[in-house]
Amino acid sequence: MRNKPLLALLFVLAATAGLLWALSHTEAIAAQTESVREAGEPRVIGVTAKRYEFVPASIEVVQGEPVRIVVTSGDGFHGFGIKAFDISKEIARGDTVTIDFTPDTAGQFPILCTEYCGEGHEEMKGVLVVNARETEQP
Repeated sequence: MRNKPLLALLFVLAATAGLLWALSHTEAIAAQTESVREAGEPRVIGVTAKRYEFVPASIEVVQGEPVRIVVTSGDGFHGFGIKAFDISKEIARGDTVTIDFTPDTAGQFPILCTEYCGEGHEEMKGVLVVNARETEQP
């Protein structure tokens, strides 16, 4: 097969192009998020709930910062709960829910799937890290 090297080269080029597109897309989303935050809007964080994990598993915010968590179910019926902030939402397969809140307490808070989603349900956990707001020195 004389075409194997050509196919390998095409595969590498396609993978590189995909990676470059993903990186530029991520930078565009980050820039858009920063411009929204500058306008006083909440910080938007996307989360996917899927068997048996949250992606990302860790969310880091600042105390007193308005936050909008947009959770999408990737594969079935799930829940998204942060007990310390009285958050509990159901997410049907393929649906998205939006959760707006302002964390007023610094610390680490467990994120749990609040709806039984199968045998790995108990292991479906994440963490919300709320960093204390730095106070300005006189």
